[in-house]
Amino acid sequence: MKRLYIKWMLAVVAASLLVTGCRKIEDLQKNPNVSDQASPKLLLTGIEYDMYDNAWSDYSYAHRMAQVFVLNFDYYGNQSYAWGAADYNLYTTLRNVGRLEIEAGKQGANLVTANYRAIAKFMRAWAYSRMTSRMGDIPLSDAMNASEGVYYPKYDKQKDVFKQCLVWLDDANTLLDSIAKVNPATAVDGDIFYGGDLSRWRKAVNALSLRILIALSKKEGDTELDIKGRFNAIISNPAKYPLMVDNHDNLQMTYNGTDKSNNFPLFPTGGTFYVTRAPLCATWLDLLTAVKDARVFKIAQPASGLADDPLNPFARYKGAKTGDIQSVVQDQTNQGKYASLNQAYWLKDANGIPCIQLSVSEQLFNIAEGINRGWATGDAAASYKKAIELSTEFYGTAQDPTFWIQPAVAYKGNNAAGLQQILTQKYVAFFNNSGYEAYFNYRRTGVPVFNIGPSNENGGLIPVRFSYPQSEYTNNSQNVQAAVQSQFGGADTRNDVMWLLK
Repeated sequence: MKRLYIKWMLAVVAASLLVTGCRKIEDLQKNPNVSDQASPKLLLTGIEYDMYDNAWSDYSYAHRMAQVFVLNFDYYGNQSYAWGAADYNLYTTLRNVGRLEIEAGKQGANLVTANYRAIAKFMRAWAYSRMTSRMGDIPLSDAMNASEGVYYPKYDKQKDVFKQCLVWLDDANTLLDSIAKVNPATAVDGDIFYGGDLSRWRKAVNALSLRILIALSKKEGDTELDIKGRFNAIISNPAKYPLMVDNHDNLQMTYNGTDKSNNFPLFPTGGTFYVTRAPLCATWLDLLTAVKDARVFKIAQPASGLADDPLNPFARYKGAKTGDIQSVVQDQTNQGKYASLNQAYWLKDANGIPCIQLSVSEQLFNIAEGINRGWATGDAAASYKKAIELSTEFYGTAQDPTFWIQPAVAYKGNNAAGLQQILTQKYVAFFNNSGYEAYFNYRRTGVPVFNIGPSNENGGLIPVRFSYPQSEYTNNSQNVQAAVQSQFGGADTRNDVMWLLK
């Protein structure tokens, strides 16, 4: 009886093997309970969430490194600049960008498909420009080609990455223009930034082009890049290259007070962290109090342990120093010696304050900087002033008339002093927004002067890059090592100077 049972079981197994053996491996890998199709609108929403830099996540790391906040307790981290590797998470996002184009293409050749294609070009430029700005050379031309058998992508030169990003953005602008000429009211679903408004997407495309061109300022003499010509073409032809006009055009995450999954990240009690553990940094705060900037009263709440000065309403707005020993900063925070985040403003409701990714203020500062550098003709003073006004307006306030006539504020002209003012005010306007841009601009220009002290832990240096992910040395060793050798002579550290900064 036992033998008969065994023979029966073997027959069943053999039959099942014959059945499954006739099926393709691709079929066996599919989960019948999960859809393998994704709509373009859902893909777009996911991509936008991926590209969104949440200023309040990870204890606002990007803005501590840019000296906006100072972390005073080692449980949450420190003020050390001895950082290590970046990540390649955006390559996952880029795979979804490719899938967005595929799924949109299934709808046929129409305006909606073209809209998704245009936004996909923007997303590629956004992702690749960010990754190369952090590390240097990165895979691009070979990236995303595993389906074609390319499993070990070579690294593209940083110059070529930026060139391709500018091409994508120019193509996106041209495509959006052609769509608008057919039907200006065309929109896309799934867009959490602009609600499908393609006229504003087009402005963001051109604003990102200006960001990249300004980031390349050290290469203005490179005739192949033609930075001056590209910059001038954009700002001198608003019909072909429309740009942001006001804060309504900001590319930003707007929170939803009625949907708990998208409430303001600090609501209702998260703001206490920025009172007890992360006071404002003197590097940023001193720039505002020195010129009696009205934004202080909205962004910050005064130090509780400092006395009022009837003649100086800014007297209690003191910041901590990034370089100070953490225990000292913690002790001074406990004594109420430092200003902190203004909870009455930031946490007034679940809607909170939008988190800017790319702003009209930054765009105007970039225009002012380009004109100051002689890349184009125009009124740098007007762009500089308007940028400050719109940044101030974002916080729902206005500057006192005397603010504008102060020597430190009134534009000094298209010279080194004027450029210093533009860069300083641009840094001020980056408060807790735009991802790593405050740090990137400091790294490029040295403005403002960053504080360095015992907490630095990097030999008194502010790093100029992130090293490559360790996973690359495991999965793509030959190519990453070749890239490190060609750029840095075999080193891969935070202090190695990339092409962009030479």
